[in-house]
Amino acid sequence: MRPKEVEKSVRQLQEFDMERLIEMHLGFAPSRTLMAALDLNVFSKIYEGHKTAAQIARACGASERGVRMLLDALTSLGILQKAQGGEYSLPAFVAQFLVRESPDYLGDFLNIDTIWQAWGGLTESVRTGKPFRTVEHQQEAEEFFPKLVRGLHVVNRQSAQNLARLFAGTVPPRPHVLDVAAGSGVWGIAFAEADPQARVTAQDFPGMIAVTRAYVERHRVAGQYDYLPGDLRTVDFGHDRFDVAILGNIVHSEGVESSRDLFRRIHRALRGDGQMVIVDMVPNNERTGPVFPLIFALNMLVNTEQGGTYTLAEYREWLTEAGFRSVEARDIEFHSPVIVGRK
Repeated sequence: MRPKEVEKSVRQLQEFDMERLIEMHLGFAPSRTLMAALDLNVFSKIYEGHKTAAQIARACGASERGVRMLLDALTSLGILQKAQGGEYSLPAFVAQFLVRESPDYLGDFLNIDTIWQAWGGLTESVRTGKPFRTVEHQQEAEEFFPKLVRGLHVVNRQSAQNLARLFAGTVPPRPHVLDVAAGSGVWGIAFAEADPQARVTAQDFPGMIAVTRAYVERHRVAGQYDYLPGDLRTVDFGHDRFDVAILGNIVHSEGVESSRDLFRRIHRALRGDGQMVIVDMVPNNERTGPVFPLIFALNMLVNTEQGGTYTLAEYREWLTEAGFRSVEARDIEFHSPVIVGRK
């Protein structure tokens, strides 16, 4: 390659890097745009039949100038559609997930300002190793997670059904399933729906059990359910009780030592040949990607005392230490593979 070509390539690389840096610097803007639209209930107003910027502004009680700019930004992001005459409409996925009246509404999940506030403390958390706040202890959890579970239920529903199908035929008849820190119960509910003979025990903080019950009743599987209120760090799971134990997005908030203790206690609670499945964000063993599990580790830095995300190699070491005879990763079309340990 000639010197001028080298200089051109370096210049192009520098320009690309600069563009990427600027994109990262403004990466908050689409998030804040969406949050403003949710705050103003823009999507529901369009769903109700308000189409122009003036109509939507009046319905939202906001300025026409501001709403027009917001609507155009949402259109550029692919969240709205805009006709040639200036009328706005909702794509089907927006009507399903962002209209407040929809049973699959994700607005409460996407618009929790305390997450934004916690990330504002990232520099200090990196400097000190201490979180901006904690969400894993009972008082904080019972305040924080009820706001999240409606969205988490929708987000995880298909993956939970995929997981239940993965285990079909690999568990004994009338299996007993333990759903640890169940939340909305989405993971255990999928097992109950897939197998009417399955029995599910949902464990969570006492203040969360009422939330779990509501979802269980909504899915019409209440007759298959038992409840175990308590802190997962101290609750007695018993011995030789369960065929499957599910840790659905739990380990990342618990951290290494609490999770290793939890694995040992669940191992004791499983029957012979029982299985434990861990659903979580799993980076590669080198911790160079994928992006989401590694960014999520920072989310745990600002929100928990010991939380993080862990590799398959780490899970294999800890589960083997706890007594599991085999550990494997399985695909359920989730952002990360699930980790399955067999007793």
